[in-house]
Amino acid sequence: MRARRTFTNEFKREVVELVVSGKASQLEISRKYNISPVVISRWKGEYHQGKFFENNNPDTTRLEIRVRELERLIGELTVENRTLKKMIELVEPQKKDRRQIFTSADWEASRKDAK
Repeated sequence: MRARRTFTNEFKREVVELVVSGKASQLEISRKYNISPVVISRWKGEYHQGKFFENNNPDTTRLEIRVRELERLIGELTVENRTLKKMIELVEPQKKDRRQIFTSADWEASRKDAK
């Protein structure tokens, strides 16, 4: 019979934060640490109830969880913003090439070249 393992609240919180932040999937974590996915699901519920925080004040715990969620969202938005800026830098020179203004002299010269 396998011995029952116990985990610290700190370890549980770290595991849940990895899953909640999206850095690792629940299945990856369960395989890495040889923990049942059902146990991790239970830990996620306890995490959202604030069980793994030192402060037992529910309002403070709720705010700490909200801050962590917002920090994760800020990270995602920062990465997305940087990616979009790089895309704009790549596309902008191509747009400038297409936006040439033709004068009547340019038009006549292009027509002569076409013949």
